[in-house]
Amino acid sequence: MDYNIKYDNSKRVAVVKFEGALDVNNKNEVIKMIKNELLPKGWKYVLFVVSNLNYIDSSGLGVLLSARSILNKKGGDLALVNKNKKLTKILNLAGFNKMFKIYGKIEEGKKKVKL
Repeated sequence: MDYNIKYDNSKRVAVVKFEGALDVNNKNEVIKMIKNELLPKGWKYVLFVVSNLNYIDSSGLGVLLSARSILNKKGGDLALVNKNKKLTKILNLAGFNKMFKIYGKIEEGKKKVKL
């Protein structure tokens, strides 16, 4: 799994774009990134762009829930950006469409993220 972070100072939102696989082998990297990179710098509103993931397992889904919980405890929020049809099916089957705000475009997510 690779990721890159872009910070939108005007919206106070960090946008994290993921590529590859989000699974048991790299789930801890996501939590470390939130705890060691985002929160210490004051970024508690985050958009995870998951459209370019080609694989996600139950650990990957679990880390999304954990990430949201960590941010919520700090008064923040996590939303997803996804336009990948295969991943949409997986997220819907897991009920994530009811648990997360999921946007089709980054700009839409930035406009609607709860500040």
